[in-house]
Amino acid sequence: AVVSTQSTGVLGMMPPKTIQADLIGWATSSADSKTKWKKLKEQWFTYAKSKKGIHHEMNAIYEVILQLCYPRLDVNVTKGLNHLLKSPFSVHPKTGRVCVPFRASDIDTFDPFAVPTLEQVIGEMNQWKGDEGAGKVAEYAKTSLKSSVELFRQFADECHRASAGVAEKENKMDW
Repeated sequence: AVVSTQSTGVLGMMPPKTIQADLIGWATSSADSKTKWKKLKEQWFTYAKSKKGIHHEMNAIYEVILQLCYPRLDVNVTKGLNHLLKSPFSVHPKTGRVCVPFRASDIDTFDPFAVPTLEQVIGEMNQWKGDEGAGKVAEYAKTSLKSSVELFRQFADECHRASAGVAEKENKMDW
């Protein structure tokens, strides 16, 4: 059986001479990723428990998680002013696409190429022929950014409510 590059990489992140030999079958398995991850964790915690000592090797599984799952920071993106893609509603300087928020639960259906461009948003505002008789309509509400702005507003409101609840608990004088 052929060992996948990903499996070899994960085993290579573990401290030498710990569980690699026990997981050769794991690396060549055609099991799904959840099953493989569960087996890796079980094998690691069994090994760690048998050592009973706490030393740097005991955190190896968490280091694998950090290496594979934690967002990587690019120095140029972090310090450069023209790299604002991490900011909601910023515009990519080359494509003109607007950075829009979305729910994590929608990650599988989110299409980054379907987000509006600045040119599209401007066109939508210029072409809008709605009724403003009931009151002034916000500019964003005239565009395809409406649902994104509303989602961001919901998020901000939830953050505000959560922080207000914490502040209320901290200021309570009940003993």
